Amino acid sequence: MKQILFVDACMRGPELSRTSRLCRSFLEEFTARCPDSQVSRRDLTDAKLPLLTGELAAQRDTWVKQGEEHPLLAPAREVAACDLLVIGAPYWDLSFPAALKGYLEWSSVLGITFRYAEDGRQVGLCRARALVYLTTAGGPVTGQNYGFDYVRALGGMFGIPDARCVAAEGLDVWGNDPQSILSRAQEEARALARTLAETL
Repeated sequence: MKQILFVDACMRGPELSRTSRLCRSFLEEFTARCPDSQVSRRDLTDAKLPLLTGELAAQRDTWVKQGEEHPLLAPAREVAACDLLVIGAPYWDLSFPAALKGYLEWSSVLGITFRYAEDGRQVGLCRARALVYLTTAGGPVTGQNYGFDYVRALGGMFGIPDARCVAAEGLDVWGNDPQSILSRAQEEARALARTLAETL
């Protein structure tokens, strides 16, 4: 059974969020192709995770060293254990909402999602073979998709070798047809789901 972790940073909720619609297209297609898949959704829209302060970071290191299963280690545990990581986040201020940055900080835990080799190299500990980043934007994204650039680099640090992005951009540009743009992106997301369902 494939474990899919869906990190939902679609802050406007499923009724209003265009990114949420894009995510549904991918997940529905993937699970249709892989009916034995199990999707776990991490909802970031209520932003319950605390900001990672220096004090909390030191405490987190202690939890890991002592083998304690603290609830704040859950983001790292779930990222490490999934077979496919799917992140849905709108394009805000050239990247993504702050709630996603907080989640990714809590996911980046020495000894859970990565470690250091004897020569100092970072070695990823995550099981996932692919990461999918789904985003929508009112304006242009191409050439300045910094949110995906960051997530892709972090995924590499975690040992996830393949990172893909589907973006619906220019949705609020005057004269554009937003429904047509989103529909094309949804079909691109479905095509990517079909490809990954065959290769993962």
